[in-house]
Formats: sequence, structure tokens, C-alpha cells
Amino acid sequence: MAEHVLLKCKELGFGYGGLESSTVFALPFDFELRAGEVVALMGENGCGKSTLLKTLAGRIPALAGAVLLQGGLLKEFSIRDLAKRIALVRMSGIVPDRMTAREFVSLGRSPYAGILDGRSVEDELAVDAALELLELQSFADRTVTSLSDGERSRVYLAEAVAQQVQILLLDEPNAFLDIPRSHRLFKLLKKLAAERNMGIVVSTHSVEYAERYCDRIMVIHGGVVRVESAASARASGLLDWTESEG
Repeated sequence: MAEHVLLKCKELGFGYGGLESSTVFALPFDFELRAGEVVALMGENGCGKSTLLKTLAGRIPALAGAVLLQGGLLKEFSIRDLAKRIALVRMSGIVPDRMTAREFVSLGRSPYAGILDGRSVEDELAVDAALELLELQSFADRTVTSLSDGERSRVYLAEAVAQQVQILLLDEPNAFLDIPRSHRLFKLLKKLAAERNMGIVVSTHSVEYAERYCDRIMVIHGGVVRVESAASARASGLLDWTESEG
């Protein structure tokens, strides 16, 4: 595994609000996301997983500390430059009317578009590769609104793949997938990390997928963020909260 650090959190505090009235989900923590690895993000509902992902993506500001992207402060990157480096994939949101799956995946090339928003041969090749990787060719010309939740989730991921980012942040990507497709998704994430030298953080409620497919597991629990290797997470007590009855 490559040791190149793509994203670094230094004494990061995340949540919502200002100095006088804010919701802080956890004590400040340090974390490094390395190229070539998949990190599972876990915790109970409402613990702040989605908020942390938004903070790492630069969608909302950190409440304390800093997020560094390839050595520079995340907050100092332009929206366009961030979009070339980080993609946050969520399985909910506004679905565009009359837009086909291929057109939606093509949106991933927007950060690279010129003044006239034209698509180059490279753009089309990137879109084709993303459609093939997520097995979307058979319904590439169907509207996104006509797809099932599972099919739609694959379209959202394909857009991020077409974006050719180095950091992929996924918010419960297998929420609408059946068990076979969930396994295939996590295998795909491992492949993307290894072959494209990407750093991936994926939130999930599945301990099985986290232990089986991820390199490390990050848990938000009791206002504390802890990270362990997936191989030692259970022995270290990191997953004890999943067996609690209340």
C-alpha cells in the first residue's frame, strides 16, 4: 500500500454552528487518509458521520483545527480545484428530470470543462469507462428518475468515478443495494483504491463489509473518534458498541 498522505486532519472538530451556539459531534482528532486505502466510517445514527464527510469534502467548515489536502489547507482551495480532487457521493438528493444516466455521469467531467462546456474525447472516454465499471451500459439512455434506488446509487458513484478524483467520500453507498451488489461495490472500492491510488472513506452500518473489505475502520462513538486497522478493530474493542443492547 502506498504511504502517500492525501488528506490530513489536525485537531479537527466538526459539527454545525458558530462560536456561541454550535453542535460538536466529537473531541478534536487527528487522521491521515493515505493513497491506496479504503477506510470504513462507522457509528450510530446521529453520531455525525455525514457531517464529518461534508467537512472532509469542504462542504462545511471545520469548527476547530484544520483539514489539509495534499499539504495545503482545504479551505483555501477553489470549488473547481476541490472538485478535481475530492468527490462526496450521497445516495439522496434532488433527481434531475429528463436527464439520462449517461448525461448525469457526464456531470463528473464539469470541473474540467472549458468556457463553452464542451466535452473532449478524454471526457467521453472517462464517462464510458465509468459506465462500464458500474455496469450501467444497459440503461445509460434511460432517465435517472426511471431507475430503481439501487440502479440510481450506481449512477451517483459512476459520476464520481468519471470525475477522476483522488479522494472519494461515500455516504452509505450500499443503503439501497442488495447483498450481492453490496459485496461487488466494496470489491470495486478496493480495486479503485489499489489501481488508481485513491483514498476512500465509506460510511456503512455493516461490520462485515468494514472488516472484510476495508483497510482501517474509523468509529465515532461517545463523542470520540477512534481509528484502528480492520484486522485489529474487534480485538481492540473498537467494535464493542455494535454489540451493545442499549
